[in-house]
Amino acid sequence: MTSVSTRDLKVGMFVAELDRPWLETPFLLQGFLIEEQSQIDHLQLLCRTVEIDPSKSVGMFFAATVHGKDAPLAGLPPPARPRQPDFVRIAKAVRRGGMSRRARTPRVRARDSLSLLEEELLYSASVIDDVQASLRSLTACVQADTPLDLADVSKNIAEVAAGVVRNPEALLWLTRLKSTDEYSYDHALDVSVHLMVFARFLGLPREQIESVGVAGLIQDLGKTQLPKEILTKPGRLTAEELKLARYHVVSTLRIVANRPGLQPDTLEIIGRHHERIDGSGYPLKLQGQELGLPAEMSGLMDTYCAMIRERSYSLPMSSQKAIGELVRMRGGKFRDTLVDQFVQCMGLYPIGTLVELNSGEVAVVLQQNQVRRLQPKVMVLLAPDKSVERYPRTLDLMLNPLGPTGEPYRILGALPDNAYGIDPAEFYLV
Repeated sequence: MTSVSTRDLKVGMFVAELDRPWLETPFLLQGFLIEEQSQIDHLQLLCRTVEIDPSKSVGMFFAATVHGKDAPLAGLPPPARPRQPDFVRIAKAVRRGGMSRRARTPRVRARDSLSLLEEELLYSASVIDDVQASLRSLTACVQADTPLDLADVSKNIAEVAAGVVRNPEALLWLTRLKSTDEYSYDHALDVSVHLMVFARFLGLPREQIESVGVAGLIQDLGKTQLPKEILTKPGRLTAEELKLARYHVVSTLRIVANRPGLQPDTLEIIGRHHERIDGSGYPLKLQGQELGLPAEMSGLMDTYCAMIRERSYSLPMSSQKAIGELVRMRGGKFRDTLVDQFVQCMGLYPIGTLVELNSGEVAVVLQQNQVRRLQPKVMVLLAPDKSVERYPRTLDLMLNPLGPTGEPYRILGALPDNAYGIDPAEFYLV
């Protein structure tokens, strides 16, 4: 990081920090690339100095105040587009299953500290298979009232955590591609992976990323002891049914307590993931700071992941709509700062979001761009006339590819999941 006076800002610099809180400014994103003079004008009105991240800055520009002389501050120019594996082909293979474990761990690129999305999908697909097998084994043990062995769970989650560190969005894609259409299993994997992705975003240490991942996977094990008619009831639960359903927290703690290898903070997360900062949660009606950060994170992920999956009493929401619901809970059920950070983590266009391009084409967001967040990597699904593209192609909008009219592609806005009759399964996106 390099401190720069706002008088010396140039287009192409990546602003990582301000000299005042982000929430006191009109900027939506905490960290952004300066792309036009108006952004510099705003910064000069609000701040005296900002922190610039040269590694995320684009192009070459002069910064005499930084180096004491006219010398170029090296930013990373847009990289040449590499040949990449076909996303649809890989997604199809992942959905089909039965993939053998790849021996070589995906390489993390120096320019963005991420593995290639497609390579990570191929490598981590079998890791997710192992997690799902572990979860089914645990469920069978609970139902048969036999002792649990959490060693495999911890080992498998450690591998998922390594994948999350290399490429978080690849693991988020795998929760979609490895969907089983069984809510309890899909929800457990969703919560576990989203918790680890969020923990990574917050900069938590590796051991804590793994700890929240284990907690997210097993925190609802007690629900396996509930009557099926309660779990699948399409309408509102009665007061007695609700009381019984909420008892799953205590049941889970009894099931996993004293199991070898389980960390104390994991038990705390399990016991508190339904508590809320306003005291409206259960089972202890904890409030505010009593919850602790990991438990509040778990509650936030549990709520979000429940909304994006189909349940017996509700249809799934899009990621953007679910985030909007969380924003409405901001400062009520969850701390405003935690919700804000999660919005930052997921991005303006979460993976899987359908977007309309200025060309009239419709695309799905494959991967976020941490430098230019309005320019993610997308895959074009529909042509300008809204006919299905038989051979979908990917576009990295950061590289300013030209559309049919000769103008660079840009996103006009997000679309609902069923826009123009798109069936995500047709493109192996779910």
